Amino acid sequence: MTPYAQMLLSYVRPESQGVYAYEYQRYAKDPIVALMLAVFLGIFGGDGYYFGDWKRGVWMTLALFSGVGLFASIPIWIVRCFTIQNDCETYNDYLAWSLAHRYLPGNAPQPPEPMSTGKRPTISGLPVTVRG
Repeated sequence: MTPYAQMLLSYVRPESQGVYAYEYQRYAKDPIVALMLAVFLGIFGGDGYYFGDWKRGVWMTLALFSGVGLFASIPIWIVRCFTIQNDCETYNDYLAWSLAHRYLPGNAPQPPEPMSTGKRPTISGLPVTVRG
């Protein structure tokens, strides 16, 4: 659990803290797995599939096999190998933020939003919509 996710745990109702921790562990992405996918399958867009960004994964795969995209896929892959850990942490922080919103008490103050680094990640697989 990231430090940000642990800080958000204080905003969650006490009876929901166990469910929050369970769902965070269930849906959070492992930075080691993300790095291995970026190194070994990143040229095909494998890390995009792992993060639920399947459009990026399909475009990377098509670009690689088209031949023309070969000159774009390799530099993107190299940069992605160095930035994947930060993207994984950003994904996990937004996951924690959305889960905290789900289990907030009715009159609780809004938890602080994670630091924005640009595009907000798409969190796929969450069973319930997030309010807020």
